[in-house]
Amino acid sequence: MPGLSAVRVGPVKQPAKSAVIFLHGLGDSGAGWSFFAEMLRRDTAFSQTRFIFPNAPITNIVANGNYPMPAWFNLYDWNDLHAKQDTVGFLKSLDQVKAFVKEQIDLGIDPKNIVVGGFSQGAALALATVLVLPVKIGGIVALSGFANANVDFLKDQNSLNLQTPVFHGHGDADLVVPLTLGKQARGLYSNTCGLQNYEFHEYPGLAHSSCPEEILDTIRFIKKIIA
Repeated sequence: MPGLSAVRVGPVKQPAKSAVIFLHGLGDSGAGWSFFAEMLRRDTAFSQTRFIFPNAPITNIVANGNYPMPAWFNLYDWNDLHAKQDTVGFLKSLDQVKAFVKEQIDLGIDPKNIVVGGFSQGAALALATVLVLPVKIGGIVALSGFANANVDFLKDQNSLNLQTPVFHGHGDADLVVPLTLGKQARGLYSNTCGLQNYEFHEYPGLAHSSCPEEILDTIRFIKKIIA
């Protein structure tokens, strides 16, 4: 069982046949993205979808003067997200994502009907799950994401999800995780790690946030997988 709490939104109609696990960004909580479940639940295609929004543990963020906040892993330099890596924290969080996926499988969800997604830090974590999950899932969503440098030594761990569809949305006005880092992530996962189905979408004028167009594109992507 996962060791972290989560905001959970059950299906409109039982039994649940699919699941979306979405990981928030730095300083946020699962509740911050629960609106996403409400949007999808308006569509009958998601009436039997279960939504899980895990809460990251509290971490003293070095880049923020050791200020404690929810984080999937530590950050050391805002000007260079790859300057130093919190390998221990990153791998612990990856284990938690794996536990949430296993939980849904144990509850009867077919792995092909599970989507793992995230925003910013959560997106970096979601992307890395394709390299470590012991089962092939339905898809990955990464919004304003980047590639954690730890991915380089994970790339040969598991090849089950090399054909798993990935949706990566990124704003061209993002000053927190610049578009260049998003494109670097696409290159790393597509070229170095061998992912074969990586969609990359740019959104003009979008800063480090989401927008209606990106959310609608994300919903369409998920719908193709689990609806």
